[in-house]
Amino acid sequence: MSYWQAILLGLVQGLTEFLPISSSGHLVLTNFLLGVSNDTIVFEISVHLGSLMAVLVYFRKDLTKVVVDFFRGGEGRWIGWMLILAMVPTAIIGLGFKDFFESIFHAPRYASIGLLFTSLVLFAAEKMKRGERTLEKTRWKDALLIGTLQGLAIMPGVSRSGSTIAAGLFAGLTRDTAARFSFLLSIPAILGAAVVTAKDFVSIQPGLAGPSVVGAIAAGISGYIAIGLLMRIIRNGKLYVFVAYTLVVGVLGLVLLP
Repeated sequence: MSYWQAILLGLVQGLTEFLPISSSGHLVLTNFLLGVSNDTIVFEISVHLGSLMAVLVYFRKDLTKVVVDFFRGGEGRWIGWMLILAMVPTAIIGLGFKDFFESIFHAPRYASIGLLFTSLVLFAAEKMKRGERTLEKTRWKDALLIGTLQGLAIMPGVSRSGSTIAAGLFAGLTRDTAARFSFLLSIPAILGAAVVTAKDFVSIQPGLAGPSVVGAIAAGISGYIAIGLLMRIIRNGKLYVFVAYTLVVGVLGLVLLP
C-alpha cells in the first residue's frame, strides 16, 4: 500500500464512519477500485482508531460529563448505563455471527446490498414524527434497540451511524439526541473492535506501519469534519441526501461489481 492510497483510504474512512453512508462498505469498494489487498486488517484498525480520536475531541464535554457523573453520581450516570446496555446486543450479534460477517466482509456485492439496507432504514427514519425525549431521558428499551441496530451494522455496507441514529429516531429521541447517543456509542464499539483484533498488530506486515499512521491521521481529520457536518444536517432534517446517495451507490455496486 502506498502513502497516497493510505491517505485516500483514511479520508474515506473518516468521512464515511460518521456520515450515514457506511465506512465498511466504502472501504470494501474503494479497496477493490484501487486494487489494494484485502489482507490489511492492521490498516483498517488504525484508521478506525483515527476516526475514534475525532469523536473523543468533538464530544469531549459530553464524554467528560458522562464519565465524571458515572462515578460521582448525576444525570450522566444514567447515560453511561444506557451506553453500556446498548453494547450488550451489539456484542451478542458481533460475537455470535463473527465468522459469517468476516466471510463476507470484503465482498463488493454484500457491501452493495448493505448500502441499500442503509438507504431503506434512513428513509424510514426520516418519515418518523419528530421525537421530544432528550439524552437524559433515554429508556432502557431505547438503548437495546439502538444497540441491536448497531450490531447489524457489522455487515459491510450497513452504516453504523445511520443505523443507530435511525434507531434513536424510531425510539422517539430528538434528532440531536439520537445523533449524540450514536456518536458516544461509537467509542466503546470502535475500542471493542480494536481490542478483539489487537493480536494482528503483533504481526504487522512489513512496510504497512507508515501508511497505517498516515491513514489514521487522515481519518481523524476527515472524521472531525464529518461529525460537524452531520450534526448540522441532522438538526435541519436533511437525511434524504444520504438516502439517495446510498441507494445510487448500492445499485451501481450491484450492477457494475462482481
